[in-house]
Amino acid sequence: MKRVVAIVISLIVVISSSAQDIEQLTKADPVAWSGGLTWSNIFTWPKDSARQVPTYSYYISGSLNTTIFGVVSVPINFAYTNNELSSTITYPFNRFSLTPSYKWVKLHIGYSQMTFSPYTMSGHDFLGGGVELTPDEMPWQFSAFFGRLNKAVPRDSINTEPIYKRMGGGIMGGYKGERWSLMANVSMCKDDANSLTFAEGIDTTYIAPQSNLVGSISAVLKPFERTTIEGEYAISIINANCKADSLGHTSGFFEENTDISRHTAGKVSISQAFEIGSIGATYERVSPFYKSFASYYNTNNFENITADFAIDIAQKVSLNTNVGWQRDNLNNQEINTNSQLIYSVNVNATPNEKWSFGGSVSNVQSYVHIKDILEQVTQTTQYQNLDTLSFTELNFSASGNVNYRFGDKERLVQSISSNYTYQKASHEQENSQRFVSNRLHNINANYQASHTPTKVTGSFGANYNINKTPETESNVLTLIVSAGAPIVKQVRTNLSVNYSMVDSETDYRIVNTRLSLSYSFLKYHSLNCSLTALNSSANNGGTQYTANITYNLSLGYSIKRKAARNEKETEI
Repeated sequence: MKRVVAIVISLIVVISSSAQDIEQLTKADPVAWSGGLTWSNIFTWPKDSARQVPTYSYYISGSLNTTIFGVVSVPINFAYTNNELSSTITYPFNRFSLTPSYKWVKLHIGYSQMTFSPYTMSGHDFLGGGVELTPDEMPWQFSAFFGRLNKAVPRDSINTEPIYKRMGGGIMGGYKGERWSLMANVSMCKDDANSLTFAEGIDTTYIAPQSNLVGSISAVLKPFERTTIEGEYAISIINANCKADSLGHTSGFFEENTDISRHTAGKVSISQAFEIGSIGATYERVSPFYKSFASYYNTNNFENITADFAIDIAQKVSLNTNVGWQRDNLNNQEINTNSQLIYSVNVNATPNEKWSFGGSVSNVQSYVHIKDILEQVTQTTQYQNLDTLSFTELNFSASGNVNYRFGDKERLVQSISSNYTYQKASHEQENSQRFVSNRLHNINANYQASHTPTKVTGSFGANYNINKTPETESNVLTLIVSAGAPIVKQVRTNLSVNYSMVDSETDYRIVNTRLSLSYSFLKYHSLNCSLTALNSSANNGGTQYTANITYNLSLGYSIKRKAARNEKETEI
């Protein structure tokens, strides 16, 4: 009887809410499609075993969004390749996702991402299902997910660290009003102890299955006009060995054992907005070893007290600053304790249409994926280097850029740009140690020109990269020349040449030449063909050729209403 009552109430709610959209339903097209499909075929010869590039590989990706009467939206995304990118990466390229939505109801099916909080569930991929409920007329919100966060990866011949299959799930809910909001979330992640096997006498290192219970409470309060107070407190409980000796009792979701540890994180801030900017202050504390299994990376063991200021002058000059004090070794468990002034400054200026300037400097710890310059100059397809979640922790970065645009818009448009970037790395993430304690400098300048009547384009650039490590230093100078021109109305060709000189322990030269051709036909279809020749003196002067043929399809179609079809016929 209770189930019948619940079903009847649900139907009444759906019917009453749908009645509000009857006018929209009568005007919208019954069904509409949009999306696209990409199919790339890549041939490489001779086969390069050193770079583990297969002779032939293909990549298929696409998206299809179906809209029914302008109310129900069902987007589908998928990607597939026959190329096994890497056995050490749990982030899949072969994937399928379905995200249907109806009004304020949104579902996640397949490979998806959801975010509850920076301290808990924060953008981690999972294979499973999720739901988001955000009613328009009610301030209440609810979200939930469940699925596989990591797939099992056994140890291989090159001693890759094994990874257990990890399952996880979580919920988030709360109230979001105009003057205040209160949200709470909790996530549970646990390794499947049976997903890996370790042979006695063969495996020298045993990796224990782990589990993690993490949750947080956050609040936002707006007591006065343009005044905002925000705060969040999170707790993470980590079981470093699910097979450890039990203590004979449970604590919440955990069976207590000898490897349980608890960690906390919190943040509170206040800000006041003005007509041309804002001012505020923030306090954040993250305990040592704080970690969430539902997040790819977390910075921990620090306490920050900062003040921030932002100003925008006549939409021509913007300045954002953050200055404060930071200390680490919160539990006095390390030999050294560091206290320092932390700061970040970002400024941008566009005095007129021709000139633009920008600059930033920061010593706040952050995670970034550093692009290896050698990977860039030896890349022959856009699908290389996809299999990476390797992040490096930076403790200082600085950059500056200047751009100048000139010429006649009706005939020849030209621009000159230059920028400089400096990054100082400290710690590794995801077992990548290539940039630990490194200092990287990158300087580049570029000139571009476009002839408007003929649509002929050209560019010339230079890039200089310096990578200093405690043991060695490498310098890479790259010169880049490219030109493009239409052959006929729907066919365009482009030629680019990259010449790199590498000065390190093994001095060598790299020449990367690419010729591409693009052809558009039948309004929604296009073909792109490219031939790349990569010559490196490090490979005895041999040349590797890569051909890439890509087909693209753009979708845009709808079934018109009968009334609309009649109106169109009347107009004709």
